[in-house]
Amino acid sequence: MNQRVTARIVGGKRFTTAEYREYFNASRILRDQANRLGTSRRSFIAAGYELKIHPRATPLLSALTGASPRCTAQDHIELPYRQLLGRCEAHAEALQSMASQLNELSSLIAQTQSLYAQAEEASRKGLNIMLRGLFMSSRESAILALTASALMGVRRSYAKEGKFNKFYLVESTAWMQESFVSVLGEHASRLNIQERPSKYTSILEYITKTLFMVTKPGAAIAEGLSGKGSVNRGLKKIDRLLIPYFDKDHGDNLSVTRVYPKTKVVRGGTSTKDAIADQRRLSEGPLNGERESGLEYGTIACCKYRKANGTYAWRIIIPGTDGNHDSPMDWYTNFELMSADERQRGTAESLRFLDETMKQAGIQPDDPVEIVGHSQGGIIAAAAATDFQDKYDIQHIATLGSPIANFEIPEKTRVTAIEMDNEGIAALDGEANPHTENWLTIRCSVHEEDAPKRAFPGAEVSDSSGEKNSTHYPKYHEAGYRYAYDTGSKSVLDHDRHFQEVVEGELEEVQYYEGRISK
Repeated sequence: MNQRVTARIVGGKRFTTAEYREYFNASRILRDQANRLGTSRRSFIAAGYELKIHPRATPLLSALTGASPRCTAQDHIELPYRQLLGRCEAHAEALQSMASQLNELSSLIAQTQSLYAQAEEASRKGLNIMLRGLFMSSRESAILALTASALMGVRRSYAKEGKFNKFYLVESTAWMQESFVSVLGEHASRLNIQERPSKYTSILEYITKTLFMVTKPGAAIAEGLSGKGSVNRGLKKIDRLLIPYFDKDHGDNLSVTRVYPKTKVVRGGTSTKDAIADQRRLSEGPLNGERESGLEYGTIACCKYRKANGTYAWRIIIPGTDGNHDSPMDWYTNFELMSADERQRGTAESLRFLDETMKQAGIQPDDPVEIVGHSQGGIIAAAAATDFQDKYDIQHIATLGSPIANFEIPEKTRVTAIEMDNEGIAALDGEANPHTENWLTIRCSVHEEDAPKRAFPGAEVSDSSGEKNSTHYPKYHEAGYRYAYDTGSKSVLDHDRHFQEVVEGELEEVQYYEGRISK
């Protein structure tokens, strides 16, 4: 039995007051009816108790049970206590089932239509501020909280699977990941990093000789409570240390070549569902070590659509980190991508890879563009939407499991961000995504196989049975989006409509580009 994913929806198209009241009243009516069914259930349970004790309470009236030999009336009817008791229990169970379904429907309306989004966001923000303040003032508290949560994950891992599974640690620390990462970023933003020395023998020597804490104790606490952009500001400082080392180790000469896969990886279509399915196929090969397509490196796909008026529109699909040392999609380029400094972001080999790909594909400044990216691919998409405003017309980006909250994406660009609650990667930006009309966030939760049965169990994740695995794989985000779309959320449908309008037309071709880094 495979795992299932449900979703909560934040941001996107706002309701009018009348629409909000309509959805709120529908949710309230369902909840009230569930309470009434619960009251009726309790009545049947009480009737069952009375039926159980009634024969014992009237021992002298044995004729009621039909057990007395003196009861010889031809019209005597024996009371079927056992059958009556069974009917009461059956009715109580049926009412409980109906009440549960109505409560689930009520919660479903509230979650998918974001009826309580503002309250939930305020609560989440308040918790993060409290945790940041605690962690900033006491490093011991942060270490203790992290250790205790991790130990709970270890315990659950052994209880569930009888062995250690690291993914339980990610799940058990999910409640504090954003705050913890934000505090690390705040400390990093206050580092005093000297210029790169002309000679050094190792990265360890480089770090020990050039990395010192700022001598301004206490100054970080008050300013660090909000956590806004702390991770990106911290990386701006750290990049001064890391980029020279990475360039020395990996090189910074980029070459981009068009390649031709052996199988049809990207199949086109116009909907967000189609694009996410293509994203999964493009990403999963290198991630899982499958080489049937012949794409051994992270490869960018460019889908060229011809619109009815003869102009062109483009959908660009970017995979996540591929782990190849000489690839622009290796893990180290994330440090540059998430820097608060636009100049540093511009030196990232992965962002340069996208820029060169768009040039070679023939994308013009006025061509409508949408970008879909998983993990690092989503970070590239957000950086491009932020930094390529004057070069390309990027109208919509969709990201899967990407930490993009701190990018200053212009209002003209729609954002559809899909994040898993316990994957860890999406929390590396240290804060929640903006809650605006052009920015839609779909927050997904995985339900294990042994979770209680529900009337609306969520979207099934293919090939997810067995031991707990990383929910960072695109198949989890794909299931989460499918669930959110099928609820009929106005915000999701509105973003999907815009996503389709960008490339509305006929798919002419799909181009694939591969990058290499050399010294």
